Amino acid sequence: MSSDNATQPVTRAASHLRTLDLDGKSWITGVAINGLLAEGSDQSVETAKDLVDRAVATQDDDGQLGYGPSYPIEVFSHGREYDASWDLTVKKCINTNNTTAIGHGVLDLYERTGDERYLDAAKGEYEWLQSVDRTDTGGIPHHDPDVAGIKSLWIDSVYMMCPFFSRYAEAADEPGAHDEAVTQYLVHAEHLRDPRTGLFRHIWVETPDHYPQGTFWARGNGWAAAAAVEILDRLPDDHDQHGELVDQFKDHCESLLPLQDGSGFWHNLVDDTDTPLESSGTLMFAYAFNRGIELGLLDEAQYRDSADDALEAVTHVVDDEGAVGRVAGPPGGPEAPLTVTPYGQGWYLMAAASAR
Repeated sequence: MSSDNATQPVTRAASHLRTLDLDGKSWITGVAINGLLAEGSDQSVETAKDLVDRAVATQDDDGQLGYGPSYPIEVFSHGREYDASWDLTVKKCINTNNTTAIGHGVLDLYERTGDERYLDAAKGEYEWLQSVDRTDTGGIPHHDPDVAGIKSLWIDSVYMMCPFFSRYAEAADEPGAHDEAVTQYLVHAEHLRDPRTGLFRHIWVETPDHYPQGTFWARGNGWAAAAAVEILDRLPDDHDQHGELVDQFKDHCESLLPLQDGSGFWHNLVDDTDTPLESSGTLMFAYAFNRGIELGLLDEAQYRDSADDALEAVTHVVDDEGAVGRVAGPPGGPEAPLTVTPYGQGWYLMAAASAR
């Protein structure tokens, strides 16, 4: 897609995102901030800074950045927009790492400004995650086990946590955070990646060992692909597990590529053509492919057309107001309705920026 064709929809999408209510939405706010910073206009950066500043100002005593639940919430009554056939056996939860998505923007602003309060806030979020009781294999559960009564790993977590750990490692000169980024990705992959298809499932519960939601959900696979390439952007080449993570990323992309629909989209369940064509996962794959090419990890001849087709397909469902359509509503999964969301806007802006 030419830059001329992409500019107007991107500008509209950023403008629409800036009009949305982003307070109190935890990871959704985090992805929106990332998109605004990627788009990079003065208005978008200022909006992102305001959101980050409010999150820092409302950081709780445990270190979680603002906009996260500071009290137990009913699982899936919070943010669920539809009736689904799957559920967890736990009824109340406190998310451990959804607020960490805001930490990406916190560290971006630290890099831009050098303002120590951003690094201090990131340290609080990092230390909070270090305090969480883990699975037997070392995974940080998506919900606080002390409240939930179970330990579950969600593929969402790898994007919320792992790129944050990588950025924190550089900002704070904390090599252990690089180790944590890779460890969390690989532990989640151990439990959630299907060895036959190379695709990622949504949720795994440690005890009893099962998948309450085991489909190959597009956005879930997008979380994994985007997280891996962002870790690799900052992981030292001589890190002991660098090669293993490169292999994971490349193999995952190879599994995704043939599942792209002729329209340029991927389906909401990437291996099920009876499910709707879906924008957020499609954008995340475009982003991961473009960043993988940029880092020399993926073959441009093999992946660039796919990424361009994906971005072009979604551009066709950006309306006159800048709303990005065909986005599966939260928390995702097989029955999620297609709607317009702040994270769909954010991923459109990130995918467009990766194509520049």
